[in-house]
Amino acid sequence: MNETMYMWSGSSEPHLDQPHIERFGAISIGRYGGNIRAGADKNEDGLLVLNSPEGSWEFAMVVDAHTSSESAEQVLRAIADIRHEIEAVLRGGIADTFTGLEAKVDAMFRSQSFLERSQSIRGECSCLIVCRKGRYVWWYSVGDCMLFVLHPDFTAFGQTMLNQRHFYEWIGRENTFNDAVPCYSKGTTRLRPGNNVILMATDGFVEPGIAYIDAIKEWTRIGTPQALEQRMDDFLRHLHEVGTKDSTTLLAWSVTDA
Repeated sequence: MNETMYMWSGSSEPHLDQPHIERFGAISIGRYGGNIRAGADKNEDGLLVLNSPEGSWEFAMVVDAHTSSESAEQVLRAIADIRHEIEAVLRGGIADTFTGLEAKVDAMFRSQSFLERSQSIRGECSCLIVCRKGRYVWWYSVGDCMLFVLHPDFTAFGQTMLNQRHFYEWIGRENTFNDAVPCYSKGTTRLRPGNNVILMATDGFVEPGIAYIDAIKEWTRIGTPQALEQRMDDFLRHLHEVGTKDSTTLLAWSVTDA
């Protein structure tokens, strides 16, 4: 970790039985490794956050692996290795930011060195990358992690989740970027005037029987980091109380657009 980057892998700090909340720059981080009595014995999630010193952008990633955490850790290291290239793109003009980010991420995932390393690891992961700059949000998604942008104007029409979850898309030993046509989704959206809550989540967030839709409605009007973190803590503790086995990683932050 340093002053502008934070990276975590569940293999080193699994947070089994114990929800953990902290903040890095603008972004509130919630982690829970699952209930041991329900069978949880490892955490294969991971995350990486970059914050601009002046608060003009945020770049964040969550990964959710299976079989082992090796694929998640490989993706985290690969993005960390091009961190300075990403920051250079983010310092440029807004019109070129997101096409520039996509080019950097695409080139990294399609590189021969990355694909060769992927063949020597155990398992695969889903990966969701999100960047907010100015009044725009961009995402790049492989697999089934989730991105929400919450604002009363959106929720009034039932719009909460931005990306579509895609199952059987992976990065790792089984790798979509080995295909003749790699499959992933991407997009951009414009924030609404007022307070917007950006929320990223791995799939424990939608564990069967968990009322995550009610949680989303509660978070729509939250404006302070403290309030966000309290809601995150309440939600993760509820996961523990109901005996959730799967791990859950949440990244959330508020952006006010004039």
